[in-house]
Amino acid sequence: MDIPTASPVVLDALADATRRAALAELVDSGATATVGELTQALAARTGRTPNDPTDGTDLRTALHHVHLPALADAGGVTFDPESGLVAVPSGTPFDREWAARLVADHPDAAYDSTLAALASERRQIVLQRLLTDGSADDRALAVAVAAHERGVPPAEVPASVAQVVELSLTHTHLPMLADAGFVAREGDTVAPEPMPWRSDPWVAASPMAPWAAPE
Repeated sequence: MDIPTASPVVLDALADATRRAALAELVDSGATATVGELTQALAARTGRTPNDPTDGTDLRTALHHVHLPALADAGGVTFDPESGLVAVPSGTPFDREWAARLVADHPDAAYDSTLAALASERRQIVLQRLLTDGSADDRALAVAVAAHERGVPPAEVPASVAQVVELSLTHTHLPMLADAGFVAREGDTVAPEPMPWRSDPWVAASPMAPWAAPE
């Protein structure tokens, strides 16, 4: 059961406004930069001062030890901690039009929770099932997820597999979607909530478009 999803790795890496701003700055400049140069440019772009500890540490330290390593691990940048040089490579999933639009259109930290909620293939499949067929109980959602992961029709998902997936959804994924405002409980079922992100241009350009973008 093939359902198109957007890369959870890319979404997870971009689920932080500082990382989105850093990537946007590097893409716009098109040049290799040092962490110091990126810090100054990013401070000017975001209105922060380089040594403003708004997130518990100064911007340069956060870039060097947290944000650039996270982007590098996901393939969004190349980063040498020794020299402090950082650049945007070509031919990566971050080159896709949808990722570029996402980075350009959503610099605000308020969008972080939306991307964090989407940064899981299981949560994307849950949303696809709810948007396509409406409210469902946890077991039906688990069957849909397991069918996608195994590449089989829902009727061929073993009950034992569905049970394990259901535990994962009930204790991890559904609460996260609920906290982000994507779904709500209605008795024993899960119902989709209004999802403004579906109308964002990046969604229409993403692999999720067939089920996430409004018709």
